[in-house]
Amino acid sequence: MHIRLFDGKQREHLLPFVYLRPVADIFMGMMTFRDRWARLMETTVDVETISYLSVPKASKADVCILASVIPSKFFLQAVRSLQPGQKLESNGTLLAYYGDAFSDDSLVRDYDVISVDEDQYIHIKHTWDIFSHNADALHHDFTLLVNDQNSNSIANSNTVLGNGSIFIADNVNMEATTLNTSKGHIYIDEGASVMEGALLRGPLYIGKNSVIKMGAKVYENCSFGPSVKVGGELNNVVFFGNSNKGHDGFLGNAVIGQWCNIGAGSDASNLKNDYNTIRAWDYPYGGFAKTGLQFCGLLMGDHSQCSIQTTFNTATVVGVGCNLFGNGFPRQFIPSFSRGGSQGFVENRIDKVLETAKRMKERRGADLTPDDESRIREVFDRTTKHRKP
Repeated sequence: MHIRLFDGKQREHLLPFVYLRPVADIFMGMMTFRDRWARLMETTVDVETISYLSVPKASKADVCILASVIPSKFFLQAVRSLQPGQKLESNGTLLAYYGDAFSDDSLVRDYDVISVDEDQYIHIKHTWDIFSHNADALHHDFTLLVNDQNSNSIANSNTVLGNGSIFIADNVNMEATTLNTSKGHIYIDEGASVMEGALLRGPLYIGKNSVIKMGAKVYENCSFGPSVKVGGELNNVVFFGNSNKGHDGFLGNAVIGQWCNIGAGSDASNLKNDYNTIRAWDYPYGGFAKTGLQFCGLLMGDHSQCSIQTTFNTATVVGVGCNLFGNGFPRQFIPSFSRGGSQGFVENRIDKVLETAKRMKERRGADLTPDDESRIREVFDRTTKHRKP
């Protein structure tokens, strides 16, 4: 069975995290949606996405699935049981169908409907759902990743608390660390390094070649993608990969894209002073939408950086390619390719953004490819309207 993942009608509610990737490549839990479905279905996965992110169409799809779904066992079985001309729906939302047509094709509208209850899957509809449902994704993915693998042993210098499972992949360097599994499992992936004095609470995923700095305080429901460096205090945060928060400072209930850097001593509020529920910028809404959450912190898009001791207000949304600095709180919606801070913003020139992106990738032994540059330029053009006074 060959699978294709489609973005779905909620795609723009996941901006800025889907400016430079299909929905299928959003990271949460212990992997991207693409990798999760590839493991679940034991097959290759293609994507249907917006034109400037598309790659040439691969082999014909048997089943197409909404990319942003984390399934239950029942939902997974329902997908596997689909027959030609059938589709899964929940309250009018197309979840999956058997056929090679694109998701907006009129043919799909005429397929026979099989209804699915909302409690049979988790649908990531908004940016804040990424951290809100990260605990669910961590729990789901731990079993999927561990499977029949054997964990490496934990060095005697480390302290283990709780009765949960800890999986240590190959070539992990970890000494004098406290690991608490009272609330969930911990998975430390290949080549990761956990420096002495770090305090870790599960559920937690530390990605390949990632580094947890000395004395870091990592609370539950955190996910760090590949080659991430973090320090300070972190609670319920998701880092997509190749990003840094290497020093002291607090970050909670947050999502950080790829190739970002958070300066030393930076702090981001995740709770309003009056304890009220929080509004956050929603791109298609064109304003601040109700999240229904009491806790919501920084939501930062790819290739953005902030200087030392930057302070962010509750639920600040930062776009792609931003350079932030200065005293005081910047506004809570910072358009892509902005440069400045609380005193105001100017446009962050595209050539400067590309130069910074190239240098950051070179530090990790990666190249800024022509496709990378083309996509960043496309996003620059698409977001001009947000930077107008």
